Formats: sequence, structure tokens, C-alpha cells
Amino acid sequence: MVTAASSFRAKTNFMKSWRPRTSPSNRDRLELYALHKQSVSGDAPDSSGDNNATTVADKAKLAAWRSKRGMSQGDAMARYIDECDRQLRVYGSRSDNNNGSSSPPRSSPMNEQQQQPAASTAEEPSTTTTTTTPGETSASFQSTTHHQNSNTNSNSNTPLNTPAAAEDGNDDGGVLLCPRGLAAIPLLCAAASESRSAYLARLQVTHPSNGWWAKQEPLCLEVNNPLSIPEKLILSLAAQIEQISLIVSEYMGEGHAVSIMSPRVLQAFLWPLHNVFLCTWISLILTTTYLGSMVMMCQTLLFGAKRTNTPLGRLFMEEVHPSARAVESLCEEHQVIGVRVAGLALMPLMMLCDFATSVVGRVGILVGSLVFVGMGVFSWWYWICVLPWLAVCGLCLAVMSGWCFGLIELAGN
Repeated sequence: MVTAASSFRAKTNFMKSWRPRTSPSNRDRLELYALHKQSVSGDAPDSSGDNNATTVADKAKLAAWRSKRGMSQGDAMARYIDECDRQLRVYGSRSDNNNGSSSPPRSSPMNEQQQQPAASTAEEPSTTTTTTTPGETSASFQSTTHHQNSNTNSNSNTPLNTPAAAEDGNDDGGVLLCPRGLAAIPLLCAAASESRSAYLARLQVTHPSNGWWAKQEPLCLEVNNPLSIPEKLILSLAAQIEQISLIVSEYMGEGHAVSIMSPRVLQAFLWPLHNVFLCTWISLILTTTYLGSMVMMCQTLLFGAKRTNTPLGRLFMEEVHPSARAVESLCEEHQVIGVRVAGLALMPLMMLCDFATSVVGRVGILVGSLVFVGMGVFSWWYWICVLPWLAVCGLCLAVMSGWCFGLIELAGN
């Protein structure tokens, strides 16, 4: 009988020797690392573990592992196997021209178990029932760097980076601080497109302790980072408004203290605020990513890529260019009006990123980086003053339009 643990061990051994035909994205590689770490070691430590994360790569791995907190080890094993199969389909396998042997063919967990040596000392982790944290979306930001080798952690034997990599022994060269916020933007846009009727219907079946906003956490920076205060403020305010919308059913409506008015009236009044907070969060994610890329680029220009472990080319490939394309996607026709307004407000960000990228293609990476940093410095007033002012104006407009939706709902009753 094939157990979950034995299938997991077989899949792990196979992935150590897998050499993909095309280079997987950093997010996909971090996803495998996080699922394997959760399967073997359980939940990630709290902020006390930050002291051991001294490099950008270590911090990215720790953040990816923490995103799986609350997932049982058995579920993590199953998701690891599924994710491995998905990446095998997406990236394929290539032949190793150095030794003349080809990569092992993709096989089912049953076949992999048959290939696994019978003598195995690993035990199946116990499975517990816990609350699962909200999953993160995957991004297709392509990395141009080589893979890392299959060195393992001394405590958990977790591959530092799967799939297996080239022969260089650099453990940190293959992972950049992955822009989690950029990967979540499509989901946030989809949430902002929720109609008023769908929003009200969702609130009717949602328990006050299970609110959507209450489950969210900062996507741009670590939770304990002081610079994440603006993002945490947005999430806190939105969660409080959602909490009011959820508990109002206990006090309004037929048979309650306020029986002359349906709770849907107040919920409809608060619906525009929900959408504006989503659009504000999207804008903050893109602005923070832009400013963070600028700071990282300054550090690399001053101290060199070896010390910062962040080559300029990868910054353009994995943060600058995706940020520009994310802003462009906000202005597409299928987006709701609030998201499109946010896209228009962030249009200068797209223009600066595209201009710097074009300079890189024409002159070189050094000049393009200097142009990117210089334009960011000279436009500080827009990111620090104008965008927050526009967000406040959006909240005021949401309150004014909320009266209209509340009256519409009251008239419908």
C-alpha cells in the first residue's frame, strides 16, 4: 500500500534530479520549497526566526514557508505532489548533455514508490486538523538565472531550491525577493468586480468571525516590518467596516431591535467603501513594489550585486517590468471603474518603468538603472503626496455614493 509519506519521499527524490526544459519562475520554485518545508517541519517560526534570515533569498524562503502556516503536514504533502506534477507539465524536462543521460520520465506516485529503495528511515508525519490560511496566487514572472543545486537543510532535509539546478553552489543566487503583492493583483481585481447584489448575498451567508478582510495580511512587506504600517492600516479599517456589515444582521431586520429597516440597507451603504479599499490596496502594492525596487537598485549600484545578492537585470525582469504590465492590466476594458481609475492614477509608474526598460535595451543596464532611480527620486512627491490624497478623495466619494446605494436598497424593500 502506498502511503502519503512514501509518495512524498519518492516525489522529493525525483524533483532533486529533475532538470526542466525552461527555467521555472521564482514563485513556482518558492512554492515547492514552502510546501516541502511545511510537510517536513510543520508551521514556520514566528518573528524570532527572522534573525537567521540574513539574505534576501533567506527572507523570501521564510516568507514563502510562513504563507503555509496552519496547513497540516498531510495536506502539504498532497499539495507538494500536485504542484510537482503541474510544474512537470508546464516546464517539461531536458536531457543533460554533460553526462549523456536524460532526466527521469514523469511517473505516477505509484511508479515512483516502486523506484524508491525499500529501506527508508523517514516516518509519516502525523496529520492534524487546523484552520487553513488563505492561499496565495502564483505568478508567471520568468527568471533568467540558473537554478541552485540540491543542497539540503541540516535540520529538515528540505531542498533549498527545487527543481535541481546547475553545478554552481550558490544557494542564494537563484531566488529574489518575490513580489507577492504583484501576484495577488489579479485576485484583488476580481474581488473588486463583485456586484452589489453578489456582495450582499455573500454577507448573508458569512459568519462575523469569518470575514474576508480579517484573513488578509500585508503582501508587500513582513508583518513585523514598521514600513508595512500603511498596508496594515488599510486592512484594519476594511476589516472593521466588514465586521460592521456582518454583525448588523443581529440588530436590524424583522424581529430585531431595528425592525423597520433591513440590514441590507446599511450593507449596501458600506459596499462602495469595500471596493475603494480594494483599489487603494492595489495602488499601495504597486507603489510599494516600485519604491522597493528603487531602494534595492540603489543598494546594488552602491555595494554591488555580490553583496546585495540582487543583480540589476533580475530586478528589471522580475519587478520593474511586471509592475508596468500590472498597471497596464488595470486599465483594460473588462475591469470595473474603480480599478480603471486606480490604473490611471498609476499610469506614471508604468511610463517610468517602460522608459527605464527601454534605456536598458538601448544603452545598458547601468544607465537604465541610474535613470530608473533618478526618475523615482524626482517624482517622490507623486508617490508620497498625490496618491494618498487621491485615496482619501476616493473614500469620500465612496461615502457619498453609499447613500445612493442605501436608498436604492431601502426603496427596494
